[in-house]
Amino acid sequence: MKKLMIGLLIGMLLLGMTACGKGTETGEKNVTADFRNSVFMGDSITEGFAFNEILPQEQVIAGAGATAGFSYDDLDALVEQKPDQVFIMLGSVDILMPVDDPQELFGEDLRKLINRIKEELPGVEIYLQSITPVTQEALKQEPRYAGIEAYNGILKEIADQSGIHYVDIGVLARENPALFAEDGIHFQKEFYALWLQKLSEAL
Repeated sequence: MKKLMIGLLIGMLLLGMTACGKGTETGEKNVTADFRNSVFMGDSITEGFAFNEILPQEQVIAGAGATAGFSYDDLDALVEQKPDQVFIMLGSVDILMPVDDPQELFGEDLRKLINRIKEELPGVEIYLQSITPVTQEALKQEPRYAGIEAYNGILKEIADQSGIHYVDIGVLARENPALFAEDGIHFQKEFYALWLQKLSEAL
């Protein structure tokens, strides 16, 4: 009788663990499903969605060295997707551009990009995302990153003026410093799940 009771208890425990596992998996799938007709544009930080297999490659139009100006060349690929939402994170490369006034150039290029998206995809929801911060070590290596908040101010201003959404992703980085990659600029895979969850709350 005792063996039977122990067996029943173990069985119930295993069923409970399986149910919990399925619930977590379903939750992750549900968040990803919120973005099944979305496109993410950006530099190598955004590219992590595809690199880490969080989102399908075709939904991520991003790569190392991408700026607001260079992303203009990707508009045909974006329009072809016919997304419901476009999530844009640009600026961390623009801040390093070797020009007299990189902030002015960034603002001009980003406004041009947004206006063109609106023309080509009327009705699409556009979400501008803040530039994520870097670690102190990364800042020592590249002091120009000290201007990130100034660039985020430009992003907020453009979002307000253009009537589009602005989402602060930087808060996630500040709350989860252990999820920075070794270079102090990019992020580990776990960060991207938090990122999607944050965006799903903004939809």
